Amino acid sequence: MPTEISAKKLLLIPALVVAGAALAGCGSDEGFKGVAEAAGLATTPQESKAFVREARPAELEYVPVGSSVTRAAPRKPVEDYKKIEAALDAKQKANEAAGTTAKALGATPPPEPAKIPQN
Repeated sequence: MPTEISAKKLLLIPALVVAGAALAGCGSDEGFKGVAEAAGLATTPQESKAFVREARPAELEYVPVGSSVTRAAPRKPVEDYKKIEAALDAKQKANEAAGTTAKALGATPPPEPAKIPQN
């Protein structure tokens, strides 16, 4: 039983192959990348601008994914923590006193309305 394929379908197959090759060439540094660049379908990365090169260090120190960083972090002495705790306690007491004062001022009754003199 012969299968009839239209001319449009025959032209569609090579077009899909070319489009797939072009897209595959844009995705990696291997394979069709050179062909895609020559055809103008892929680009190469541009060189960084001068201000970008100046702002970035020459050697970037990234921590690899999945590794743990072990570095000596200087610890604060216990006296420093005690000073911070005392300052926070003093601030808490001042805030509570201000809240109590505001609550007392808010509890005063509203003034009587002004009385208009009658002639």
